[in-house]
Amino acid sequence: MAKESLDSDRVNYMIWRYLIDSGYQETAVRLQKEWNTQHPPQLSCAPHLPDHALVTLLNRGLLYSVIDREDAQLDSEQVEAVTGFFGPLTPMSTASAPGDDEDFQNAQKRQMDHEHPPMDNGPAAKRARLSNGYDNGFEPTPMDLDDEQHPHPNQNQNQNQNGDENAYPSPEQAPSPIVATVGPEQGIQVDKVAELSTETTFLELADDQSARTAVLLQCEWNPRDPTILAAAGTDALARMWTIPATAADVDPETETGADADADAEAQRKPVFQPHVNLLPASAPPTTTVTGLAWSSDGASLAVSSEPLDDGTAKIDYWTVAGTPSASFNSFESPVICLRWNPSNTACLSLSPEDGGRGTVVTIMYPSTELSYEHVLPRHSLHEQLLDVAWTANDEFILCGGDLLQGFHCVDGGISPTRKYETREGHLLSKVSFDWRSQLLATAGDTGTIDIWDHMGQCHSFNAHQGVITSLIWQPLPFPVSLGDDSERLLASAGEDGAISIWNARSTDIKSRCSMTMGSSVVSLAFSPDGVFIAGGTTDRIFVWKVDDPALPRATWARSDQLGWRTPMSQDSAADENQYSLSWDAHGQKLAYGVGTSLAVINFRR
Repeated sequence: MAKESLDSDRVNYMIWRYLIDSGYQETAVRLQKEWNTQHPPQLSCAPHLPDHALVTLLNRGLLYSVIDREDAQLDSEQVEAVTGFFGPLTPMSTASAPGDDEDFQNAQKRQMDHEHPPMDNGPAAKRARLSNGYDNGFEPTPMDLDDEQHPHPNQNQNQNQNGDENAYPSPEQAPSPIVATVGPEQGIQVDKVAELSTETTFLELADDQSARTAVLLQCEWNPRDPTILAAAGTDALARMWTIPATAADVDPETETGADADADAEAQRKPVFQPHVNLLPASAPPTTTVTGLAWSSDGASLAVSSEPLDDGTAKIDYWTVAGTPSASFNSFESPVICLRWNPSNTACLSLSPEDGGRGTVVTIMYPSTELSYEHVLPRHSLHEQLLDVAWTANDEFILCGGDLLQGFHCVDGGISPTRKYETREGHLLSKVSFDWRSQLLATAGDTGTIDIWDHMGQCHSFNAHQGVITSLIWQPLPFPVSLGDDSERLLASAGEDGAISIWNARSTDIKSRCSMTMGSSVVSLAFSPDGVFIAGGTTDRIFVWKVDDPALPRATWARSDQLGWRTPMSQDSAADENQYSLSWDAHGQKLAYGVGTSLAVINFRR
């Protein structure tokens, strides 16, 4: 029979998996850095190891030790102390002098009293559970699961050696570990992480609450008003809610008794808030609203939509009060990448050319209802999506595949300007411009980030293993100035489950800090003041403080509570959903949309 080797990579991977599954995210990141492996799931052994592989391997080794010990005792004629892998299991059973048994019992009692001091008015103190600070947000991996899932032929005769049904102590029985620290930093397993799951309000996406068939595609808070939230999706979903600030910002510490219980129960139930429909009354119920975009001043909202049985699309403009202001028709569907210019005078969109052979760039001026078009005849949106970023009021850059091209809008037309020289085989998918530093960031499917200056020169970061899902600049509050030696932070997230923050003005190839979420990061958002960053997977959200990312400040998990799970959402595959994460203008609430649900999460600093 072939022998399997147990090398350091395999041991490290099992430990890394155990840390991720148990919620020790930062510890896993530090192990990954010291291990010098950027993407452990790509190891050859990764697809073959089951969940809780480390616990399973250790548990089976302990069972083997029990069998080996019993065989040794059968071969020996002397009665010796029963010693397990971690030390003595029972006291000596040989003949002892008078008083020895009493002395042993007294010593044992003193040791127990030292470990578990009695309480004056209550039951004996219970040993603290190992939690890494995630008491409410994570369920630590139980160390006693393998005896139930992998029973051993000798399990019955071995189950009482530790006073229970395990061949070793469970986490509740084991002594608490010493908190590790690195240099001057604080221990990473001390602070408690806030669990926000109970601080959630669910908004109804349809008038008929029993149907709930509309699938949310995008949600965005108004950038100036923290009480206004807009959402778009299928089944003619285009709504703008007014959410009272007092309902989302109630401090539970000021409430007591039945009032607090009633408010907590109300937050767990779906709340039907006042809303405004952002589609004309004539829009058919099969209309899909493909996107929306607020102007930076929060005064206008662009909404793109298309009927299911029609090949054309339109873009409507609405005021913050919910009244229509302008409309542009006759686009080929779908319309993507709605982007306002810095002065909020023009809005850009991308759509296929008639027949899908090219891409049409359209710039609209809602105040005058004028628009200009430019056609990219050899670029098909059906084969390669594009991204776009404004770099000035009349200049923008298109990005996608091997295309990185600047354009200028002047004298009633759109003309190309600088074309950036990209690397061969490096397909681009994301672009983001920072007007504070005048730096342009692009991301590719290979996990590389390029930072371009105004001269077209660039330096690169090997940021992720595989596709980069998000690329955003940290907002800077006014009137913060940017000095020549100031950092300019850029956050990236990828399908590898990592979030990294980079100093884009530095040529250092190492990130400023990294966080690991365990599975693909599908959404990423800075709070408007740039103090916090939130990352979302398909079922969980973490919130970190940017200048102290050692431990998340808060976590939120999808659950089966009322308002989230529906028959439709349970049957739909996770990778078919689109995920949307947005902070309100004051950085106090998060909106998280996926499938048939839209959650408003109250985040308190």
